[in-house]
Amino acid sequence: MEAVLLQIVWIFLIGAVCGFLATWLGIGGCFLRIPMMMVLLGLTIKTAYAVNMAVIAIATIPGVIAHYKMKHVYSKGFVVAAIGSAVGVVVGTQIAMYVPSATLKVIFGIACIVIGIYMSYSAIKSKGKTPARVTVDQVEKLEHGLKLGVLMFLAGIATGLCGFGGGIYYMPIYNALSYPMHIAIGTSSTQMIPVAGIGAANLSIHGFQNWFYLVTIGLVTLVFSWLGARSTKAMKAWILRAIFGILIGLVGLSVAMGLI
Repeated sequence: MEAVLLQIVWIFLIGAVCGFLATWLGIGGCFLRIPMMMVLLGLTIKTAYAVNMAVIAIATIPGVIAHYKMKHVYSKGFVVAAIGSAVGVVVGTQIAMYVPSATLKVIFGIACIVIGIYMSYSAIKSKGKTPARVTVDQVEKLEHGLKLGVLMFLAGIATGLCGFGGGIYYMPIYNALSYPMHIAIGTSSTQMIPVAGIGAANLSIHGFQNWFYLVTIGLVTLVFSWLGARSTKAMKAWILRAIFGILIGLVGLSVAMGLI
């Protein structure tokens, strides 16, 4: 009985903390969700990848609906990016299935360290800056050709190898291709639904999915993602993102060193 109660506590904690932080800070919770599932629930890294990607695909839906209504989704770019990254994530997850778990942990850890440094730097660099809100009906044309497709294919491979939702890779690409910030966020979020879903499906087909944890963690994540989005920030956003970037780096270092 105690073991069951403890499992319920861990499921609630993983869904609540990662779901809330993801929308409260505007940063995906996969960096914490994957190691938390490994430590608290005893999942292998490959199963944690499968559950995480499926949860991302589900939990992102409410936010995407909001972005679509606010005209933050560039449809032409989304189609090209989704196709490119979907093919890439199939390749990435396929590779991940045959890579030893210890090696995957090193890859995951290094990715977290690099992303943590990038996030901290970006947060400090954007201190005090509020990007102007631009909607799709205010722009004539944005990149939606071969360049976007190829870059997203590479991002998809990285997503599959690291088990992430993919947004942390997609956003720099959209920014580099001069997508306005709000459109980049909306389009990237929309892209995560099919791509993370395909990555999760590929892992699930090969037996790496845990359906119980997917449903339970997914439901808790949905509720707390909504609460996080509605919560006011007691601290400036850039400070929170910088702190979270440092934490992600430390988590990645722990996984890479075999401490998790």
